[in-house]
Amino acid sequence: MSVPEQLAAKLAKGGVVTDGVWRKGKKPNVALWVTEDHQLYEEEIPYPICGPDDCIVHVRATGICGSEIHFWKTGRIGDCKVTHDLILGHESAGEILEVGSNVKNVVKGDRVSIEPGVACWECKQCVSGRYNLCPTVKFSGTPPSHGTMSRYVAHPARYLHKIPDTMTYAQGALIEPLSVAAGAVSRASPKLGQPVLVCGAGPIGLAAALCARAAGAHPICITDLEESRLEQAQQLGFKLTLKVEMAWDHIETSKRIRDLLGVDCVPEIAFECTGAQNSIASAIYVRGLPLNNAVVDGGTVLQVGCGKPEIELPIMAMSFREVSIITSFRYKQTWPTVIRLLNDNVLGEADKLITHSFPLEKIMDAFQTCVTKEAKSIKVQILDD
Repeated sequence: MSVPEQLAAKLAKGGVVTDGVWRKGKKPNVALWVTEDHQLYEEEIPYPICGPDDCIVHVRATGICGSEIHFWKTGRIGDCKVTHDLILGHESAGEILEVGSNVKNVVKGDRVSIEPGVACWECKQCVSGRYNLCPTVKFSGTPPSHGTMSRYVAHPARYLHKIPDTMTYAQGALIEPLSVAAGAVSRASPKLGQPVLVCGAGPIGLAAALCARAAGAHPICITDLEESRLEQAQQLGFKLTLKVEMAWDHIETSKRIRDLLGVDCVPEIAFECTGAQNSIASAIYVRGLPLNNAVVDGGTVLQVGCGKPEIELPIMAMSFREVSIITSFRYKQTWPTVIRLLNDNVLGEADKLITHSFPLEKIMDAFQTCVTKEAKSIKVQILDD
């Protein structure tokens, strides 16, 4: 059986090359696609070809990221825009089924977490160690590259990291969002006992709080619009939480944060994990008395959340108070560290981030759960036996 021309063309647009032969695995290789006009659909694809530097991975767990929801509902994040049918997914772990002829770091049967960004290792950013900024990076599930939301994927062995037998595949799929948080915390460099504010109690916000706590930050205040998410934060051991009301402006929100922490305890770092303009302003804005500021004069706002392509910032307020804003993009060299921290329980019960799990056959239900407010989801994962 041959690969239909239309499917081969769709795969090629996302960097998956076929030789025209329809190969089959033990089960159908079902993939989840998003279209330019905001539709999701399932379609089977051929069992992948294993290149000399690649491995074939049976994907056993994949988390649904907020970026997938953005690509589905809005078709873009910043300059990354869906322009062709795209296979989603980048938070994955699985079992190696085949290894390429040049592969030395893993063997068939190894359990691995997949690092989704494949850099060139030739540009200035790569050779200087900042491969997360590689201008030609092929990042799974981000336009134009196809992702890992299929039963079987081919992936370069260099970006496959072995996980211990004590770690579940579901935990292995958490390494990616935890790496986003670890990368952000590394950029901010919190010190022992340094007060921290986390804006947003979604998966990345809670992961940032876990990583900041592991780095020694204390106390940590977490804000969100949803009470259910703050309840999840409390289950993870974070007692200082604030439900933000939509009627509050950034001045009122900042004041409530200060009231919760107390006059003598002011956040020195704020991790902004929502991407919402009012949330960003709440972390950095100033008017009148110092108690109206969420972050201390001379403090740092670490922007992690994805929002609109263009957002207004109170630059003069920041300038008058020397508030620095730092951005963080994905991660570099985080997988071994995060695997170790998660396996040794340094991050606490991080798998509590997972609130819903679905079999691959119910992947559409999994996505619907992510956008259903009543489901109260944090991290939704898709599992396959």
